[in-house]
Amino acid sequence: MTPKFEWVLVMTTALVLLATFAGAQVLKRPHEDQPSPDQNQSKINSKAPKHYPRAIGVVEFLPGGVTRLVPVALWIDDRFYDASLYGANPAPMAVEPDTVYEATNYGERLGLFTVTNPEELKGSWIAAGKWKPREALDEKLAQERAKQPKPKPPSVDDERPTLKRPGESGSTRGSSSGSSGSGSANSNGGGTTNPSGAAKSGTASSGTPSPAEEDPNRPTLKKPAQSTASSAPAPSSATPAAGASSSSSSAASPDEYDPNRPVLRRGKPEAQATPPHSTAASSLAPVANSTAQLGAMQKKAVLTSATVTRSFPAVSDAGPFETRSLLYSMNDEERASKAQQMSALALDEIRKFIAQRHTPGLPKAVAITNFDLRSYDLEFHNVPTIVFTATLPVAGAKAFRGGEFSYFVTVVAHEDINGAPIKIFSLVSDSNHLDAFPRLEIIDAVDADANGRGDLLFRQHSDTGISYSLYRVYPYDMQKIFEGGSGV
Repeated sequence: MTPKFEWVLVMTTALVLLATFAGAQVLKRPHEDQPSPDQNQSKINSKAPKHYPRAIGVVEFLPGGVTRLVPVALWIDDRFYDASLYGANPAPMAVEPDTVYEATNYGERLGLFTVTNPEELKGSWIAAGKWKPREALDEKLAQERAKQPKPKPPSVDDERPTLKRPGESGSTRGSSSGSSGSGSANSNGGGTTNPSGAAKSGTASSGTPSPAEEDPNRPTLKKPAQSTASSAPAPSSATPAAGASSSSSSAASPDEYDPNRPVLRRGKPEAQATPPHSTAASSLAPVANSTAQLGAMQKKAVLTSATVTRSFPAVSDAGPFETRSLLYSMNDEERASKAQQMSALALDEIRKFIAQRHTPGLPKAVAITNFDLRSYDLEFHNVPTIVFTATLPVAGAKAFRGGEFSYFVTVVAHEDINGAPIKIFSLVSDSNHLDAFPRLEIIDAVDADANGRGDLLFRQHSDTGISYSLYRVYPYDMQKIFEGGSGV
């Protein structure tokens, strides 16, 4: 093999190795060195897992202004747990005393509920507590203004005499002494002379000065007469008689009979009587006997299956979280139009249910009048999610367990480009099929897992009792993400 051929072979081999290495780099780079667009997008949209617990409950308002809380769900480490059972010892963790829940209405802060004592009723845990509604901004400002110190009105006490040293401004004695040139002798001891040359003895100077020499506003020290010291009248006694001697009148000055003058007393001050029409007394009148009676009233009201007047979702979170409005606003005209459209969808779903199970039929001229229509912006996209729940009684039909026969329907819809509702979920039940299909009662939308998106919270009524369910809404579907809790 000639040297020239060897050189060509070496160069060829080097070029082949270089091309192979470059090809390997080209094949390797898209998979390892540069992440794909999907990976970048997933990192942008990913959210750090929530490790601290987040409790979801329902604050229920009962007749008489009493509130109670029903624990529903716990979100811990990206998973839902039943809050009515989790950490029971014996009461669940979600209703431990002093746990604070923030109730919301369409995502807006409504008020705070603080658990005071959990109770078990018919196998379900509920909690009594203190309800504090959220104050509007104008109410807060008014309260802040009320806390500011008010200007003190002028009173006669502002003109009371004050002690002043000779020579201070405002003192008649000091000004007169400064202008007379020899007036300083008036404040010295005996043996001094006045401007007219008349001598004053020490005894005369220590006596009561004349009105011309004395500041009328300065206080004076007076020595009571020894003969009346032991028999000086009490402040509450009557004033001396008109014929009393001058010595007795000098022993007790009129200031001693002033009912408003301060009096030093040892020990605790005497209890002051509360005015009969005091504001404080009237405000405490409904809760006389303080906390004990109020607690007994709350416990009695909570431990009953009284009709719930209002219900709101409530969140207790160990970490910081934000709230935003989940309301999709509609005017009266839009609301009336959506109610008519959703009623038509609901009647179609009821007729399908009747055709499959041969339940009592509907009259031709039927209309849904008992319904609840709500619209939400669950993902902050300005796209409405319309929730329609209704009860439709059937005249003449009776339920198996007695009473009136009714259909219960829930329809959830989105809107198309023309504004017409498109059904994404429906559930129909009746008085005889609550064992298989529960009746859904919308409570509200709530951010159940702190991801900034609203979920729909329903109360489920079945033949075995009450439970709760959370549903997540997607563009073309709605799926249940949690079912649990128990109500009474």
